[in-house]
Amino acid sequence: MPPHLTYVFIPDIAYSLFRTPEVQDLTKYHRREELAGKEVIESEAKKVGVIRDLAYTEEGKLALVVERETEKGELTESFLSFDKIIKIGDVVLIRSIDDLEASPSPGKICPNCRARNPSNAKYCYKCGVTIA
Repeated sequence: MPPHLTYVFIPDIAYSLFRTPEVQDLTKYHRREELAGKEVIESEAKKVGVIRDLAYTEEGKLALVVERETEKGELTESFLSFDKIIKIGDVVLIRSIDDLEASPSPGKICPNCRARNPSNAKYCYKCGVTIA
């Protein structure tokens, strides 16, 4: 974990404490429901995706789950570490799309209910919608 960053995870609340002056405004609590649904925008003013949830590792590192569309039009999930965030406001601002980490578990996301399905699924296991 970078020395300038400390993560604390409390159920349904993410707290990020940054000690660098350029991102000091992130030193507050953000509830899960406040973050979910916010757009992620890169510094070139391009939409990267939408925050769907919070995730954390066994070591306690916290990240945002970002749903985005691939060039082929498929929905995919990526992780965005809190140390890659420039600012959180009406949107989440990051430097570059390269700041996203690929999700380790491949699969298809249902366009109807957003459930993660196996990559070979033809129908969503949760709602039954046909998956392309």
